[in-house]
Amino acid sequence: MKKICSLLLSLLVLGSCSKNSIAPNYKPIVIAHRGASGYIPEHTLPAVSMAHAFDVDYIEPDVVLSKDNVLVVMHDHTLNTSTDVSIKFPNRKRADGNYYVVDFTLAELKTLIVHERSKEDNLNEAVFPDRFPFNNDVEFRIPTLEEYIITVQGLNKSRKKNIGIAPEVKEPKFYASEGKDILKYTIELLDKYGYNKEKGNCLLQIFDFDSIKRARTELNWKGDLVMLVEDDEYLLSEEGIKEVAQYANIYSPWLGNLVKEASNTDGYEITSVLDLARKNNLEICVWTFRVDQEPIIKSKNPTQMLDIIFKKLKVDSLFSDQADYVINYLKSNGLRK
Repeated sequence: MKKICSLLLSLLVLGSCSKNSIAPNYKPIVIAHRGASGYIPEHTLPAVSMAHAFDVDYIEPDVVLSKDNVLVVMHDHTLNTSTDVSIKFPNRKRADGNYYVVDFTLAELKTLIVHERSKEDNLNEAVFPDRFPFNNDVEFRIPTLEEYIITVQGLNKSRKKNIGIAPEVKEPKFYASEGKDILKYTIELLDKYGYNKEKGNCLLQIFDFDSIKRARTELNWKGDLVMLVEDDEYLLSEEGIKEVAQYANIYSPWLGNLVKEASNTDGYEITSVLDLARKNNLEICVWTFRVDQEPIIKSKNPTQMLDIIFKKLKVDSLFSDQADYVINYLKSNGLRK
């Protein structure tokens, strides 16, 4: 009888650790995408402060470069859709119609007012209409990366926290064509503020695979290195993922690369990309969860999408414009204190 009971107990334990179960030590990381960008214009210092108050794990600054080689924080290497550059400097656009950050000095960039992101084909219409209203009387400004870091580290001290940063180096090949080494400048500044080390509380992100390799080999980046992936077929392939794992330790695909709509009972299916990344011992960080954007799986609401992300995909970390929503979800599901 004891042997039978023991066997039943073993089966119960195995069942509790099945593929669809959540491991007791599973504690997903939450990254505030461009700060609290669901509420305050992205990448501004108020957005950083609000995200910090959410008690996220990391806050993301996108890094671009000025004419006088100062690293500044903006999502794009152009200024069209998130500032009043066309009003302040109407004659400074290039032949393609874009205003490039690299064509402006820091002093000039500091005169611009940052607003909620607008559509490229209609600068008077917001991409997310229910977010912070357009109002050029509210003077949100472009921060430098150094100001951004000082703000996060200052809040860590005053709030007794240890929240990290997740800088994304934007368009390294474009800047190389302009004679500027944005990746080198970024790593040098991160090193200055103590981030270039193992467990340095910094996730360095890049879309360009050549720059990933260069960061690790030539520029001696010692910390976490994130390979961002959207539609690069090679980097989504078994061979590509295996090569990525030689340099990066975190694999960060668009959510739509991991899960797709399907006509089955669940309404979705998980692609092979997830298992390929795990097979190569890569952590999985997906982007981007937004409450106010149509989900990848159209039949699901935001909470159901988080169920898929954390209970089915079981990703290690997630970028979100509404990081507070994600944190509340994790707490309600016993995945965060």
